[in-house]
Amino acid sequence: MTSIATIYTVNLQDGYDEQAFRRVLEYLPHDVRNKVAKYRLEQDARREMVSAVLKRIIACEINGIELREADFLRDGFGKPSLKGFPDFHFNVSHAMDWVVCAVTAEGPIGVDIENVGEAEPEVAQLCFSPKELSEWNEQPGHLRNEFFYELWTLKESYVKAIGKGLSLDFSSFEKVKTGDAIYISHQGVIDPELYLRSISFDINYKLAACLSIEDRYINFQNYTLAEIISRFMELIDREI
Repeated sequence: MTSIATIYTVNLQDGYDEQAFRRVLEYLPHDVRNKVAKYRLEQDARREMVSAVLKRIIACEINGIELREADFLRDGFGKPSLKGFPDFHFNVSHAMDWVVCAVTAEGPIGVDIENVGEAEPEVAQLCFSPKELSEWNEQPGHLRNEFFYELWTLKESYVKAIGKGLSLDFSSFEKVKTGDAIYISHQGVIDPELYLRSISFDINYKLAACLSIEDRYINFQNYTLAEIISRFMELIDREI
């Protein structure tokens, strides 16, 4: 059984070294440094920087390229890609203590992670279909937050996979379960090209991925902060 898609994870509290991160920041592109500098909260800046480092490490190691060759682009909807490598499909998400990056060579991929908090009825009204909203309202009180964030991450991973982002009305499509598989339906018509997975991960988080129908299996690769810093600096040292 071969794992086709891989989800790389980093916990932001796992061995944080401020001095090491300041050094790493110096080697990131100007636009990334500017974005990191705009965050008022240190935790937000850390998430942004780890996201930038993680996707560069993965892109270089999988494609056998140097750091200077890792040129990331975004289309008009914000969907990311790696210039010159159309078969390298990836997506990044982060929430609270976690940064995750999903990668595959088989087709579009989307990933979303959210910290399970208090469900927001106003968001549910805007983003759930009538059927989904009814199902959410029927949940026992202790399951309402779990249901909300599981459904949200599934739908978010789908729009990230198709590259539409928040430009697509979330209430215009809904989750449909067929046997063990989860798909998305638009006005009763199922999208057969992509399927969704809600993945057991951290008890306080919901993690979902949307993958090509060919991606039957998901592998996990867990990194510590020290490991990604070390790998990134190895890439830097090769260029000096």
